[in-house]
Amino acid sequence: APEVDDAAANVVLTRLDRAESVPFSATFDIIPSTTGEPTEATVSQADGRRRVTIGDIEYRIADGISQTCRLSEGTCVDGIDDALISNLNVTHRFWGDSAAGRLTIDASRRVGFSEGSTESIAGRSAACADVPVLGGTVVYCALDAGVLARYFGADVTIELTSFSSEVDDPAVAGDADF
Repeated sequence: APEVDDAAANVVLTRLDRAESVPFSATFDIIPSTTGEPTEATVSQADGRRRVTIGDIEYRIADGISQTCRLSEGTCVDGIDDALISNLNVTHRFWGDSAAGRLTIDASRRVGFSEGSTESIAGRSAACADVPVLGGTVVYCALDAGVLARYFGADVTIELTSFSSEVDDPAVAGDADF
């Protein structure tokens, strides 16, 4: 995991470092500051297969092949098109790599030491870091399992609403096709 000069941020980064490799199914609310309207997102991953659904947009990754689909139209294109969710101020990797990248940048720009805490989010224990930056404090929390549990920043709020280390998606579990 990338190390930053901030103990509380490193605790959260160490957890986020696991996110891309653990099997799980989770649900999140993504609330951009511009609208205040929540969009539900679900993420399931196991054994190199992943489905990320954010509102009407679904990202499917399996066996090195990725697709971006618009569920209302039943259409898919090859590759990942994060521009389709740019209005939400997130990427399809908001729950793992993307959060770790944001935290690494914020921890390097901090204007004081971060405050660490443990929170219960969606019934699970999460390590949190409140990172003081110019203009306010950015909150990052990650489950012990590795997945983002909370992000509170100027542009967007992300809140985990449910989490299971069991994968409930047959396509992600490898028992069905996307």
